Amino acid sequence: MSLNKLTERYNELTDMEKNIVEYILKNPKKVRDSTASELADVLFVSKTSIINLSKRVGFEGYSELKYYVRGYLDEKRSKKESIPYEDILSNLNSEVSNTISLQNPENINKIVNKLLNSRIVYIIGRGASGPIASMLSSRLALLHIKAILIEDPNIVDVLGDSMAEDEAIVVISLSGETEKILTLAKTARLRNIDVIAMTSFTNNTLQKIANYKMFCFADQTATKYNDLISRVGLHVLVQILVTNIRISHTGQGDNYENTL
Repeated sequence: MSLNKLTERYNELTDMEKNIVEYILKNPKKVRDSTASELADVLFVSKTSIINLSKRVGFEGYSELKYYVRGYLDEKRSKKESIPYEDILSNLNSEVSNTISLQNPENINKIVNKLLNSRIVYIIGRGASGPIASMLSSRLALLHIKAILIEDPNIVDVLGDSMAEDEAIVVISLSGETEKILTLAKTARLRNIDVIAMTSFTNNTLQKIANYKMFCFADQTATKYNDLISRVGLHVLVQILVTNIRISHTGQGDNYENTL
């Protein structure tokens, strides 16, 4: 069991509602033990906002949402082993399964088509996300997509001004707040160039700028001072894209489910 019911309509939610969902995903135990009023106080919103969000994501009210969260925690506790190694595996499994639950076949297909139909695809990732950008770039090249990995920060600074509208850019940032990537994304969008963001499931700045986006799950996203944070979710996103593109090349049609 995962908390995927909370994320199915994420792109349709307001910024305030997204913040509530993100808090629930990261703090399920606190939500289990809180009333709607208590949760509203923590998030500085009204009790009505909590109740309305519960209904927006498919529950009759906050009580039913709490019951759903409690069921998730009970199942997770029943599976938990006392061995630390098992805890590590459990956390990784949670990161992968929650990332998968955030995906939508229609959205994946739109991004795949954009990559296939772009004259050039530029790939940018900074810091610990850099190797993931490199992996995506090499895989796209193997799939006969002209992909260019941008590693030099000086090129990142000027790239947005030199791109054409038949090109696209993939920006990879777990936090969604990397300054150079945000500047590049803003410049590209001002010039009507498509920006594909691969970022964490948070209400970050990058996901607001990009016109194509894929979300991954991460327990932590503040990467500026902690680059040891797991990027397993980003790896999952890359594999989903690569597999779908490979399938399209072999004539098997769109089959997002085969990537899972």
